[in-house]
Amino acid sequence: MRFNLLVLFVLLSQYGWAQKSWKTFTSEKGAFSAEFPADPQVTSVNRPSPEGYNVKINLHMASVEGGGAAYVIYNEFPSGYTIQDDSVYLREVANETVARMNLDTSNIQQITFDGFPGRKFYSKIKDVVTDMRVILRTNRTYIIAGVFPNKRKDDLTRFMSAFKFTPYKKAEWTRHQFTEYSFSADFPGEPTLDESEELGLKVYSGNDANSGNNYAVSIEEYSKYDQYESDSALLAVRAQAYISGYDSLIQEKDVVIDGQPAKELILYQSKSHTQMRVLTFARGLIGYALFTFLPPSQIHGAEANRFFESFKFIGKPTSNLLSDKSALLLKDIASKDTAIWKPAAAAFRDYAFKEKDVEAIHNLIKQSFSDDREPEGSRKTIMFEALENIASEKSVTFIEKIFPTLSINPSLEFAALKALSEIGTKPSLAALAKLLAKHKPIAGGEWDYTFIFTPYRIDSASQKFFFQNTIKYLPAKEYKVGLYMLAEHLLENKTLSIAELSAHKKLIVQDFQADSEVYLRDSTYQSLYYLIEILGYEPQAPAEIATLKKLTYSFDEYLSATAVTTLFRLQQTPDAARVTELARNLTTRVSFFSDLHEYSLEQKFPKPYANQDSLAIGEFYDYLVGEYDDAGDFHVEIAYKTELVYEGAKKKFYVMRFHDPYEDATYLGICGPYTTDKLMVWGGLTNSDFAKDTGKAYKVYLDNYLKSLEEVE
Repeated sequence: MRFNLLVLFVLLSQYGWAQKSWKTFTSEKGAFSAEFPADPQVTSVNRPSPEGYNVKINLHMASVEGGGAAYVIYNEFPSGYTIQDDSVYLREVANETVARMNLDTSNIQQITFDGFPGRKFYSKIKDVVTDMRVILRTNRTYIIAGVFPNKRKDDLTRFMSAFKFTPYKKAEWTRHQFTEYSFSADFPGEPTLDESEELGLKVYSGNDANSGNNYAVSIEEYSKYDQYESDSALLAVRAQAYISGYDSLIQEKDVVIDGQPAKELILYQSKSHTQMRVLTFARGLIGYALFTFLPPSQIHGAEANRFFESFKFIGKPTSNLLSDKSALLLKDIASKDTAIWKPAAAAFRDYAFKEKDVEAIHNLIKQSFSDDREPEGSRKTIMFEALENIASEKSVTFIEKIFPTLSINPSLEFAALKALSEIGTKPSLAALAKLLAKHKPIAGGEWDYTFIFTPYRIDSASQKFFFQNTIKYLPAKEYKVGLYMLAEHLLENKTLSIAELSAHKKLIVQDFQADSEVYLRDSTYQSLYYLIEILGYEPQAPAEIATLKKLTYSFDEYLSATAVTTLFRLQQTPDAARVTELARNLTTRVSFFSDLHEYSLEQKFPKPYANQDSLAIGEFYDYLVGEYDDAGDFHVEIAYKTELVYEGAKKKFYVMRFHDPYEDATYLGICGPYTTDKLMVWGGLTNSDFAKDTGKAYKVYLDNYLKSLEEVE
């Protein structure tokens, strides 16, 4: 949140005040004490933040003899607002404050004050010296600053050094009942309601007006169709919703709250000064989560414990999230009332139907519905998706018989074909191959049909059987991508020989040239990746070699690397400068090496980058790009490397550091393990955990990380 609320113009408007003696000032409400060079003036202003929050700014100002001012400012956020990431918040507050004073923001430094994170700034310009601290005390920001004449810099030091935090005044807690959602709980102050349509949550937040700490209960209403296998499965899903958003899980334990099974979590983002304490559970059709953000020293404190221990249920629960909802869904989705069948159809898509439900779904598909001709999302399409998920052999004969009636809507036919594909047995694949001849492909659905032609989970023999029965459909534009994808897969695992494609060689080359022409013109493609790789299995004519060389300079660098690899496979010589560029580029380094390794062509990888250090940096960069949207701007380097005995063999590990320019901070991560006798990529433990780089103790960091893995196991 940007802190653009400071009324800094007062600094320069107070220079004419008369100087008085130093005063010790203590604010019970502000929970601080300070020595001012005069009686401070105390004022408060309310300002809206850029996000629309109303923030109260409390200012304490005193003049300085000879011109200047000393001040302490703290803010009060509204109920429900919590600063969760101190590094972003503090950087923006400090930068904007200094920028508004027309001073150099590059002099801002990170500090810790009384255990809380902050920023400091010091500047001397002509006859004026400026000192500033920005401290984030849990959920309240303090700015302590002075602008003093240079001849009085000792007084500035006195003012800055005298500032201290004092204990917050204790909040007044009261019990509140929420009859609509069947619970009561203690809150500090009057709870406010915040509704999130996007998340489908209602959150009641109580704010401690003294400290700014928030205590909240979120309410999630389940559908009458929702079902979980057990309390533990339900709690695992609820807990994961919080765990997935945080870097570290400190604690997870099973507890009971007012007789109901629950999960308690303690989490943190290591860039944040706070920990999050969560208690999550459900009763009836309502899911609850109690949560707060506090420093580690307060996360199990008396006030936090009071909040979490105060929760009680009111009244009796409705329905049961553990009961079977299949009969209800099957009945409601067939209703003629849209208010009934539309919610049922939405739930039907995600419901875990079982083998016992197959016959009932078959009987529903036999019926006629008002939306049978809808191009997308018809009820029958959703029913076929259920059959796809069940993958029952019983559906093979049924789909063959029902297929002629589906011709009223190609989308229904497509849904039936997908269900056969997912069953994945030879009888289902034989039926699928036969019905494809009767199906009119949906225009523009090239990528949709790849699902049908890539049944990778079945055995290789069945994949080849299916391919041999569908290669005749290669002229159909909508089927090409899937068929070429499957062909390349079978060639790669040596289930198919290139000779078995000889009858289609002319069409393959034509498609390659046509796709290349489109790609080189407008950077779009369909089957080009797979066609490039297929061409590498046998010698090619000069025209194809020339096109491959053009593709090595393509906009898509991964495609360029694939084209270079294919040229090497064909014993051709791509441009050496381009090969070096692909190896040097962190975006393509690892994938390019992997492509060459797949065809035993590692010797073609440029030597300056053909070492484990280089590949480890490339892999770590790949990992960061997959995890963080702005990772393209990160600088990655090796902080430490070593060889350790890991899982019974000597392995190489790296501690990597990466600098985030937006955070202006450097963090650490692990890369590896790799064998010591050959070059490797894709170490199984590669990660970043946002531990800050201290510039030392890298071995301890690595040892502790590996030890933590042993403890988890």
